[in-house]
Amino acid sequence: MVSQIHAARDTLLALSAGNADPCHIASLTQEDWQWVCDRAEDYRLQPLLHAILDVQPDWPVPGSVRQTCLDAHRHSVFRSLIIQHALVDIGRLFDHANIPYVALKGASLSLEFYDEPALRPMRDLDILVAPHQAESAYDLLKANGYTKYPGKADYGMEFAHHLPILLSPKGVPIELHHRIAPRDWSGSLVLGEQLLANARKVTFQSHEVRMAHPTDTLIHLVVHACLQHLFDNGPNLLSDIRALEQSGLVDWDRVESFTGEYGLGQSLALIKALKAKVMGEQLADDSKVPNDVLDHAASLMTQDPEEHWQRHLLRRRRSLWQRMVEGIGRALKPTDGDLRKIAKRDVKGLAALRYYPQWLWSRGRVYIGAEFRRDLDQQAATDAQLETWLRRPSFSDCD
Repeated sequence: MVSQIHAARDTLLALSAGNADPCHIASLTQEDWQWVCDRAEDYRLQPLLHAILDVQPDWPVPGSVRQTCLDAHRHSVFRSLIIQHALVDIGRLFDHANIPYVALKGASLSLEFYDEPALRPMRDLDILVAPHQAESAYDLLKANGYTKYPGKADYGMEFAHHLPILLSPKGVPIELHHRIAPRDWSGSLVLGEQLLANARKVTFQSHEVRMAHPTDTLIHLVVHACLQHLFDNGPNLLSDIRALEQSGLVDWDRVESFTGEYGLGQSLALIKALKAKVMGEQLADDSKVPNDVLDHAASLMTQDPEEHWQRHLLRRRRSLWQRMVEGIGRALKPTDGDLRKIAKRDVKGLAALRYYPQWLWSRGRVYIGAEFRRDLDQQAATDAQLETWLRRPSFSDCD
C-alpha cells in the first residue's frame, strides 16, 4: 500500500511528466494538495501546475492552492519577458563581436518547447561560449552594463565551469559557461563542443538567437540531474523531457550513444524508468532498474530543499571524524567569498570580523544540525549507494 506522502509525491511527479490522470489523484487530501503546492513552489513548478489544474475544475483541489498557482503563473509571465530581453541583448552583443554562443537548457526549453514561456520559469540565463573566448565574452558583457552579482567571489576559468555570475542591466543573473560540467567528467568539453556546433538559429524578437539542439539539451539534462545534482534539482527534469520529446527533434540513438560512452548509461536508464513509472507505461528494460533505486530517486526529486546541503555534506564525508575535522576547520576559516555572501559586498581585514559571528552561526547550524539528524545520515548513506549504482558501466554488473 502506497503511503499518503508517497501518493502526493507520485502525483506531483506524474503531473510534471504529463500524466493527466495520476492514479493517486482521488486519494489526496487538502493537506496533500498543500504539500504538492509547496513542493511545486520549491522547484518552480507552480505555473505548470496552474495550467494543469485550470483544465481540471472537478479535481478536489483547495481554492487557496489554485489561487497560489495562478499568482505564480502571472508573476512568471512578467519575469519571462525580462529574461527574454536579456537573451536577445546578449545575442546581439556576441553576434556583433563574432563570438559563437549557445543558450542552454532553460532558455531553449522555455522559449521553444513549452506551450508558453511562463510555464517553465527561469532563475537565470545559462550561456555557453568556447573556452578560448570566455574571458573576452565576459569582459564584453561587463563593458555593456553587466555587473558582478553581489556577494560572489572573483575567480577565473580554473575554478568552476562558469565565470562569476553577472547581472544584466535589468537584474537577470547570467552564468557564462566555458564548460558544460565540472572538468573531472570526461565528456565536459565534448558535450560543450557539440552544443556550440549543433546550435539552432531561432528568430526571436526580430533577432536570431542561438539555441541548444533538443538532442544535446536532453543529454545536458541527464548530466545536470544525475552527475551534478543527484536528482535533487527537482521534478522539472520530467517536464523538460516531455517538452523535448513532443518536439520530435530528439535523436534518441545519439542520446543513447553519448550517454553510454561517457558513463551516463545507468543515469539515462533510471530517468527513462522513472518517467515510465509515473506515466503508468511499460518499458522494455524497466525491470533492470531496481524498485528501491526508483523510489529513492523519486524522493530525492521532491525532497525539502532546506535539507539539500546537509545531505550533500553527509554523503560526501561518510566518516564522522572527517566531518568534524573538516567542519571545524571550515568554520574557523571562512573565505572572502563566504563573508561576501553575508555582507553583500567585499569585506577584508578588521571589517570582516563584523560578519564572522554570523558566518559561524549559519555554518554551525548546517554542520552540527546534520550530525543530530540520524534520519538524514541514513538517507545520505542511501544517496551514496545511488551514486555508486549510477557509476556502474552496464546493467550486467548489477545482476
